[in-house]
Amino acid sequence: MNLYVRLATAIGSMAAYLAALRFVAPPDQPYFIMGIGVVGLVAWLLGSLQGLIAALLLVPLTNLIYEQFSLATSYDHFASSPAYVGMQIIIALAIGHLRREKKAIRQKELEMEETNHQLQAVLSQVKELGGIHNLCSSCKMIQDDQGSWQSIDRFLKQHTKMEFSHCICPDCAETFKPPPDMP
Repeated sequence: MNLYVRLATAIGSMAAYLAALRFVAPPDQPYFIMGIGVVGLVAWLLGSLQGLIAALLLVPLTNLIYEQFSLATSYDHFASSPAYVGMQIIIALAIGHLRREKKAIRQKELEMEETNHQLQAVLSQVKELGGIHNLCSSCKMIQDDQGSWQSIDRFLKQHTKMEFSHCICPDCAETFKPPPDMP
């Protein structure tokens, strides 16, 4: 959501709350409790600090509206009490914290999606040997897809990440072993 839309929504919700207190809500009912929800909404839309500012703005405005009714109720004292202000501050901080956590989680999800796309791209480039290839029974030359014959070690080196070092296996070593009577 665009910052200006969030800001307009926060200001509109505060104005609607104050208008509801002044023109809709009966003055002898505790409708000022809705202010906690408005503070929470502002904190969710804009952050903890803005939620705290909204809380500090709404308390005197709520008291001003309740004073206009000139009714002596216990609610108008509670609307300016430290407990009510404390509830608004706690809500602003808690919901602002949840907002930050949600944004951090969303950022991690976006990073994971990007990494996943990169991994999928790399995986799509990996060549995998498969199928049937002709292999000479005598010299062990292999026929590639173009029909050329080449040594199996060169073929595997071109088509995989294999590297080779040449040596002699124990069976072949017996074949090349000099006869015992030679010095």
